[in-house]
Amino acid sequence: MDLKAPRWTDALVAGALLALSVLWGVSATAFQGLNHRPMDVLGWSLVVAVIIPLMWRQRYPRTVLWVIFVAWMVFAGLGYEATPAMLALFVALYGVASYTPRAVAIRHGAVMLGLMMGWTALGIATLDNVHGWALIAEPVGMLIPFLLGSTDRKRRQRLGELEVAHARREQAAFEAATDAVRAERARIARELHDVVAHEITVMTLQAEGARRRVKDEPEVAQALSTIAASGRRGLEEMQRMIRVLRASEQEAAERVDHDKVVAGAHGAMRAPLRDELAPMPSLAALPGLVKQVRDAGLSVTLEVSGSAHVPAGVELSAYRIIQEALTNALKHAGTGATAQVTVNRTSDAVRISVEDDGRGTPTERQRVVGGQGLAGMVERVQALGGSLSHGPRHGGGFQVHAVLPSDDDQISEAANAAGREAS
Repeated sequence: MDLKAPRWTDALVAGALLALSVLWGVSATAFQGLNHRPMDVLGWSLVVAVIIPLMWRQRYPRTVLWVIFVAWMVFAGLGYEATPAMLALFVALYGVASYTPRAVAIRHGAVMLGLMMGWTALGIATLDNVHGWALIAEPVGMLIPFLLGSTDRKRRQRLGELEVAHARREQAAFEAATDAVRAERARIARELHDVVAHEITVMTLQAEGARRRVKDEPEVAQALSTIAASGRRGLEEMQRMIRVLRASEQEAAERVDHDKVVAGAHGAMRAPLRDELAPMPSLAALPGLVKQVRDAGLSVTLEVSGSAHVPAGVELSAYRIIQEALTNALKHAGTGATAQVTVNRTSDAVRISVEDDGRGTPTERQRVVGGQGLAGMVERVQALGGSLSHGPRHGGGFQVHAVLPSDDDQISEAANAAGREAS
């Protein structure tokens, strides 16, 4: 057996018990019983042999128990009077019950009890100073530390199981968040692909048309032909990339959906608010979204102000952010709750506000646990260089505020261009 250094707590226990035994021996010298052997060098050596093994009671509980038991049996068999050192036997028994499997502890405890009671029965039969009540006191005395040790072992096992379960939940939450972010990023990229593809198509068609009109200028025609060819190649590359993104999105979305189903009844609540086969939504689709949420049981009011032009990508992200915020409100706000959606379109940004009175869950932590909608909002806002704030609302409820930059005011540009042409 590779003997390891004792733990300092066990060393303190052994030292304290040894000091208590010494003090007892010094104070009890004058009134030790006449029927007991007086303490001598051998007696004190046996006391040390009984106590010192306690320094390794956590590392080698079974060995410590039997070393102490044998030393104590020799001490008692030689006729020495009982000392506080006997407590070492009960501490060792507690260690076996606490630090070994239950079956092992019961086996060692039963064997030791049998030997102790047999030894006591022999003393009752041969000696006058051993009383019969010892046959009752010994099992009761052994049962107490054994039960205490067993209870402590069960408590540590339960704590260990809780720690493992907590670590698994954290890992599952991290994986779910990662899958949700990956699915949302793939979704954003796919949706933005449709927007960018439209712009590239327009650019390519314009370049082709201009090339045909400048046939008498070879250099310009060549440059326009190069632009058109580059546009077509770009579209082809985007089509190949989007196939990869669709596969990634589908895989991540399936994992997210699976986590929702496992999590409980709320797992299917987000599905009615998403239709992957529908055309890309815009701010014009908000009334339909609000109606859908109302039909699901949440009272929602919608207010849209401003008439500035908003790029398609910004409109799409604005719609998705409102969709996610309403989905979270539907899941967490509680029965009888209301929500308000406010959208303000200006020439430089789209400002979004979604608030509910949130009677169901008042804290942000409760609102976030179990869902990854906020992670998707963050991804969309970061992709556009905007800002997002969310948290508990004063007076109860939850609020989401987002600002999406929009510096593509094509209406003003067209009006300016028309003015220049007229002048």
